[in-house]
Amino acid sequence: MYQTDEFKRLRCYEIYAQSAGVEIREAIKNHEEQGRVVERAGRIQLRFFKLTPKTTADEVTQIRFICEPDEAFALALMIGQVAGSSVPCKEKLNPHRFANGGQGGETVTTVSVEKWERGGKSGFALTVGRGKEFIGVAMPLTKFLFAGEFLRVCATEQCWLERITARGQQA
Repeated sequence: MYQTDEFKRLRCYEIYAQSAGVEIREAIKNHEEQGRVVERAGRIQLRFFKLTPKTTADEVTQIRFICEPDEAFALALMIGQVAGSSVPCKEKLNPHRFANGGQGGETVTTVSVEKWERGGKSGFALTVGRGKEFIGVAMPLTKFLFAGEFLRVCATEQCWLERITARGQQA
């Protein structure tokens, strides 16, 4: 019997620069207990990626940053603030810190928004950094503002929680 492919619609916005890009989309965080998902919550994912081929085997080509809804909203507000600035400036979200397995250190990931000016040119950028790796995506004002508006909308749309409950009980 012939099966048709199913499409799943996701809210997603992609911005491409000369050598990098960023994808902003809805995401879900699962919480597990005893190997079973018991709760799911809305999140917003920023996936920064390079458009150039790897030059070394261990080169990082993409970095993901998962925002809670209020972080995505804060990022949207920062974009508006930076876009309205008359001088070059930079704002950062609070960093995400994760323990490195058995290595004893931690991994720190930051996302920043900036208005830049270099060599007589100016523009806007979203940048992610993790350790010594950075991926920046330059863009014109309209795409920068649209990214902010998209983050703002996703922040409220992704503000939800699903819990498993026993039949007849409320969460």
